[in-house]
Amino acid sequence: MTHHTASHRDLPPLPDTVVALTDSLQRGLAGILGSGFAGLFLYGALAFDRPEHWLVDVDFHVLVRRPLADAERADVRALHAALAQTLERGTELDGYYVLLSDAARAEPPRHQLDLTVRDEAWALHRAHVLAGRYFLVAGIDPRKIVPEPTWAELEAGLRAEMRFVETHPSATAFGILNGVRILYSFETRDVVVSKYQAGWWALASLPAEWHEAVHAALRYYEQASGDDALTLAERWAPFVAYVNRSLPAT
Repeated sequence: MTHHTASHRDLPPLPDTVVALTDSLQRGLAGILGSGFAGLFLYGALAFDRPEHWLVDVDFHVLVRRPLADAERADVRALHAALAQTLERGTELDGYYVLLSDAARAEPPRHQLDLTVRDEAWALHRAHVLAGRYFLVAGIDPRKIVPEPTWAELEAGLRAEMRFVETHPSATAFGILNGVRILYSFETRDVVVSKYQAGWWALASLPAEWHEAVHAALRYYEQASGDDALTLAERWAPFVAYVNRSLPAT
């Protein structure tokens, strides 16, 4: 596996709106969970260089020391709803609440706000943390506790990501760039890559027939899209089929 370890000096600065949002989230969680709160960190597109207006979710993990009580789950959901109503980017929070003990294991951890959900990309998220592509907002540094993923675990995470793409046909630009990122990761055995980086790799590496779709997806995420909706809608299914044909057999 290829690893490109980033120091925190290499990370792009967090937007002020994200700092305000995550500080409010951390303060709210500390009030709700008390000593049960163990840490909060961010990852994803925020931790990579990207165009100024690139669309980003605020991807995060919260580490908790004990299972959440039903009342605490209700209070945390209410906190998220309040942040969505009152703060810029509040609707963009996208993350998991994970037991600290589970974070030290390889198995995809259960989401403490909904125990029917697991973080199926846990191996990929661990790889990003261990490569330094994360921001510690508060509490325990995850790089000190998460285990190094094996390639088998990373492959399972990539295939879970592909299943997510296949089951979300309305997310056309996401599906195309995430499909590209999955292809890149299988070819290079490097999973620590952003959709933006993977998109430019695709333009240099994939057959020309897919370049229009990749350009359209990049423009969508750069918020420079004008009339790309039809291109994305028409090319999503053929491209997803191409990615599936290109992946190694299980």
